[in-house]
Amino acid sequence: MERAQGQGTRARPRHLRRLPPLPPLRITIPVVLLLFAITVGLHDLQQNTRLASRRVEEYTRQELTQHMAEQQDHLELLLSLREPERVREEVASLAADPHIKSALLIDESGRVAGSTRLVEIGQRGRELHPELFTPEAEPFLQRARDHLAAGIQLTPDGQSLVAFYPVLAPGSPTKFASEKVWMLVVRRDLSVLKNQARGQVVANVVQRSALLAVLAGLLWLFFYFVLTRRVDRLVTTAQRFAARDWEARSGLTGRDELSLVGRAFDEMADRLHTTQSQLEEREARIRLLLDSAAEGIFGLDLEGRSTLVNRSAARMLGYTDPGELLGKDAHSMWHHSRADGSPYPRSECPVFQAMESGIENHIEGDVIWRKDGTSLQVERWSYPMSQSGKRVGAVSTFVDITARKRAEESQHFLIEASTQLAELLDEKRTLERVARLAVPQLGRWCIVDRVDDAGQLHRAAWVHQDPARQELLRKLAEHAPPDWSSCQPTVQVLSTGRTLLADEALAALLQAGDSDARYPELLRRLGARTALALPISVRGQTLAALLLVSDTPGFQYGPHELALAQEMARRASVAMDNARLYRQSQEAVRLREDFLSVASHELHTPLTPLRLHLQTLQRALASAGDGVGDGRLNAKVDKALGQVRRLSQLVDDLLDVSRLTSGRLRLRLEPVDLVELTRDLAERFSEQARAAGCTLHVTTAGPTTGQWDRMRLEQVLTNLITNALKYGVDHPVELHVAVSGEQAHWSIRDHGIGIAPEDLERIFGRFERAVSTRQYGGLGLGLYISRAIARALGGDIHVESRPGAGALFTLELPLEPAWDAREGPEPSTQGTPRPEPPAAPPGL
Repeated sequence: MERAQGQGTRARPRHLRRLPPLPPLRITIPVVLLLFAITVGLHDLQQNTRLASRRVEEYTRQELTQHMAEQQDHLELLLSLREPERVREEVASLAADPHIKSALLIDESGRVAGSTRLVEIGQRGRELHPELFTPEAEPFLQRARDHLAAGIQLTPDGQSLVAFYPVLAPGSPTKFASEKVWMLVVRRDLSVLKNQARGQVVANVVQRSALLAVLAGLLWLFFYFVLTRRVDRLVTTAQRFAARDWEARSGLTGRDELSLVGRAFDEMADRLHTTQSQLEEREARIRLLLDSAAEGIFGLDLEGRSTLVNRSAARMLGYTDPGELLGKDAHSMWHHSRADGSPYPRSECPVFQAMESGIENHIEGDVIWRKDGTSLQVERWSYPMSQSGKRVGAVSTFVDITARKRAEESQHFLIEASTQLAELLDEKRTLERVARLAVPQLGRWCIVDRVDDAGQLHRAAWVHQDPARQELLRKLAEHAPPDWSSCQPTVQVLSTGRTLLADEALAALLQAGDSDARYPELLRRLGARTALALPISVRGQTLAALLLVSDTPGFQYGPHELALAQEMARRASVAMDNARLYRQSQEAVRLREDFLSVASHELHTPLTPLRLHLQTLQRALASAGDGVGDGRLNAKVDKALGQVRRLSQLVDDLLDVSRLTSGRLRLRLEPVDLVELTRDLAERFSEQARAAGCTLHVTTAGPTTGQWDRMRLEQVLTNLITNALKYGVDHPVELHVAVSGEQAHWSIRDHGIGIAPEDLERIFGRFERAVSTRQYGGLGLGLYISRAIARALGGDIHVESRPGAGALFTLELPLEPAWDAREGPEPSTQGTPRPEPPAAPPGL
């Protein structure tokens, strides 16, 4: 903790010692005078040199214009007299001027008609002297040709003048023609004249500077012999007093100003000596209290300047000495911008709002700025300060919440990662999602490699934070695919199962493409300052490797980033394990369905000839006679045929389940009278109903005809009637058919054992039953198949029941299908939810 200047007599000397040291006045003033002389001399040298150069240019321009005007008239006269030799001699005579570097007379075709070098005559001027015909000179040349006025240009280096003078040449003598415009191009050197002018300027400046240097020397002698000794006496006394030598006094006498200062200093020393010890003790206690606090503490005056800064505040802001902040505008030093870097107006600053309103405020997530320009997240409190009922400033305290925010962000990131990964049941998509999650939280770009069940390496994903560089990353990923023989970081991780930290991973990444010059170029364009490679393991087996790369200046992978990446890798491992288990379960389901399909077909093979043989035996027994033995044998054959039919029905159910699961069950739509079909089935099941002690009652509400698959609809109704007779023994069974709008409703009610509420939906599952298999036979497939067929037809089956009160099954069917069977295959029956009719539905 330090105090600002003006808060006590002790604070002033301590503050002054922190000012940068100055040399003695006997040195300072002469040196300042010398620096002034040098500065003035350099300024004069620069200004006069520039002025002299302009004068040389202007003088030369006027001289050249005057001389060339005469030459221009002379050349036009010679051309009108048609004396080309004298024209050439006249142009060549310009070489007598040592300042003219080149002179060309260019005809209308661009060829040299005259030159200071005879060998150039007849050649193209632009090719011989491209330096005279630069793009910058074209406007001057064009203006001279169009307006018949001279054009003079200063070369870019300022050392030459290039002049263009139009020369009128007569037309062809054989026919009437207007005059032609030739061009006299002259290059005049300025370097010699400029050097002479510059030398004169330097001589004048040196002369004036020497006079100022002599004056500085005289001032030094005056200060040294007149003032320095008395000033040294005062300085020595002040230093002794600052070193707690309370007896130090200046002892200066006289009436001059320095003596008056010395006596005032002695009086001040006497007064300060009596209170110094008390102030030091009190200040030490306050400083210890504030510096021991973990919170950063700032005191501000009404103008917003820092009057108090404790050690914790200075440390958090990156300052070694709190005095660096004292007296400075606090808002502009550490609270000037928002978190996104946008300016933070002082009028919106909560610290000043607390000061102006007199009401304290608290901000849980604020940002302050360190000395090095980085931001710091803090929780801050601001309190107004009042003295004698008048506000004198404010105090602001804050604590660093960077670690807390980082932990919260990491936790949120891991929760989000777990949520997104839990939704995926495919290993490749899981790794792609991991790569997208890792960028930009853990790196600027990411590559994920995996190994399949056959031990082959594959590049699973590559993601870059910058969409413009995603294509570069794709080229890098495809240019250097993973291979067990390569030294890529991911391959090393997959081989060893070991994490590669920043330096080791970056070295492996840089060495991965040594044999190809394109790889380093792609890597350079992507940017790679630091890297991290870690495994994704499932049940002790490394299945994938994650490479994280960052090109952010100053960023390095540390313990926090490593722990976060490893935690994300663990979540990815769980997701991959779930995906593998799901894939294996799906494979097991597929194998089961394949087995059911094959088993169903194989079981049909022996059942068909067995049924035929039994039917043949039954006919033979019927034609042989009516003996008692034949009657008993006939009954046994009938029972065997019944069992064969029952077994065939079970096999058909298994085959239907296989077809439903694989989506191979097909429907053939035709007009079906549901009332007629119900009455036929009731008559067909009348004998079975009498055997079960049941009576079948059929009621209808008018004709009901729709487009359905008759065979499959009959299968559904048969299953429902069979169930009602099985579970409603010794009770009547009612069947009812009705139409409501575009829906047909077919219901069957029994008065049997009923169904528990928790089993109402379960009974429609595959191999599910609501009763004991010891009392009631069957595989538990009838209701599953019936609901699947009903939903394939666009309808559904519902049940209402309670234990001991029977059950009511209702079949709802649309009179017209939701799709046109004549335009394509029917919608799939796979899955239990009622499908929405697609535009081009897959076949059943």
